[in-house]
Amino acid sequence: MKVDIEEISSSKRALRVELPPESFLEKLETAYLHLAKKARLPGFRPGKIPRDLLRSRFKDEAKQEALRELIPESYSQALKESHLDPISEPTLEEMVCEEGKPLSYRASFDVRPALQLSGYTGVEVYKEKLEVADTEIDQAVEYLRERTAEFVPMDGWPALQEDLLMVDYEGFTGGKPLKGVSGRNASILLGAHRFIPEFETQLHGLKKGDLKEFSLEFPNDYGRRELAGKRVLFKVAVKEVKKKRVPSLDDNFAKSVAGCEDIQALREKIKQDLLAHKEREQAVRLKDQILDKLRTAHPFDPPESLVDAEVEAILADLRRGADGRGAAPARHEDEATLAKARELASKRVQDALLLETVAKQEGLEVSEDELNKEVESAAATLNRKPEALRDMLEREGRIEAFRTRLLEGKALDLLYKRANIVEGNTLVNLA
Repeated sequence: MKVDIEEISSSKRALRVELPPESFLEKLETAYLHLAKKARLPGFRPGKIPRDLLRSRFKDEAKQEALRELIPESYSQALKESHLDPISEPTLEEMVCEEGKPLSYRASFDVRPALQLSGYTGVEVYKEKLEVADTEIDQAVEYLRERTAEFVPMDGWPALQEDLLMVDYEGFTGGKPLKGVSGRNASILLGAHRFIPEFETQLHGLKKGDLKEFSLEFPNDYGRRELAGKRVLFKVAVKEVKKKRVPSLDDNFAKSVAGCEDIQALREKIKQDLLAHKEREQAVRLKDQILDKLRTAHPFDPPESLVDAEVEAILADLRRGADGRGAAPARHEDEATLAKARELASKRVQDALLLETVAKQEGLEVSEDELNKEVESAAATLNRKPEALRDMLEREGRIEAFRTRLLEGKALDLLYKRANIVEGNTLVNLA
């Protein structure tokens, strides 16, 4: 067997394989023997079809069976001889297969680029001076007040904006109840827009015990097709009207929501929490800067198969997001969306391979204890038992994805700690 290696790019190779004529003939003869046992032709008993007739009637089937065995065998052998480790399935091209002549083909595939990084420590990146404005603290305090607000029942109170109603309702069309268009003890916060706006509007001014009938037309783009554009009669019974009561901004409030002695202590705690949040966000931006510079300093073509897989993952996330918002799922993404997804996917794959190389050059590893903690964290998020989640991940071959993600995180943390982080004219070395 003759094997030639073709270097297409830093992440793509091709093998040109040539086999002597007898290799194909041997497989072809074996294929005819198999076919002779199972082939069926009128007038002949199984296994008794003359060889010449078998060759003329089943030539293509025999050829395909021979190639199904010979190509994988020769391809595997060629990989061993060339010391290549593909990360994608091969694409077969330029096949020449004729009896009495050498069998030849070209197999192209993706490989991990052989990266050797230098100058990845001491990367200079820039950060802004972080501050927390009083207005941000004010907003956070108001958020806490809103979050701890109570809804107090009010007899005789007309429902207004931001009031909470407890209602029973049912929709009718043609005098008959509509399936799935009803609710008992349904909570409706006026102004939250969780129901059709016209439905909420009809509830304004109603009091506990009121009954009301009204009709409205569902929007043409309503999520349920059988209701889109349809006029429906609603019957509503108001069972409760509750008014929002926001707690007073005093020392008791500070103690109840955060265990602080007074409002000033609460504001200081909020300031430190906001600052810590901004520092975490800034760290993410700085790490992105480091990766941008690393990609620029070490350009290479990311393997197409890995990029393709990442594109599909990005598009799947977009579709899930659309489903969560109640938007109609897109069957075919537009060119702009696909282009952006591919650009992002390419960067993600490059970053992953660069971080993998940093980890290798620095001798970084992920211990079993670290891996177990990551699985436990994921299990807690999913409300599952860690042992059950790990068993599933191992069965599906996904446990290594956890290990890889941890290793990439370690490599990125190392780059961040060893970076030169510049704030204005001040140089800070975190190493």
